[in-house]
Amino acid sequence: MNTSSEAIRHLQDALANAQRASAVIDDLIAPHDYQDVASVVVKAAAALLETTTLLMQSKSEEALDALERADDLLDAVYDIIDSEVEEDE
Repeated sequence: MNTSSEAIRHLQDALANAQRASAVIDDLIAPHDYQDVASVVVKAAAALLETTTLLMQSKSEEALDALERADDLLDAVYDIIDSEVEEDE
């Protein structure tokens, strides 16, 4: 039977993996064409994982703060994409 504790453990593992992936993306040996976007997306994913973890722990105020960080990061993703599309036109 699944428990909220088990879900939290998996979410914390996923968050740790996302944070490690973020560090790797930010420190690539050779620059990647989409590195800037990927970096912000993985940070947004980490914020969403943190949001979910906090919700599962009934920490609604902290979850809302994390969700707002994720939203800001996703806005930044669209800003980057829009600026690159404008450059191509």
